[in-house]
Amino acid sequence: TGYQIQYSKSKSFTNAKTITVKGYDTTKYTIKGLARRTKYYIKIRTYKSVDGVRYYSSWSDYKYTKTK
Repeated sequence: TGYQIQYSKSKSFTNAKTITVKGYDTTKYTIKGLARRTKYYIKIRTYKSVDGVRYYSSWSDYKYTKTK
């Protein structure tokens, strides 16, 4: 039970990186090591583990942000 964050510099999510966050109680996550003053596209999905099998939701629509 938790969620995945996928981020990329490209709107088409080529060379995207995925982070898995365990636990549903984490509502805030900081991604470190991003390039400064760069636009990143981000999407998220949840998952639930049942008997050792992960079931995923569909990915959210993307949002974008610019790093400082």
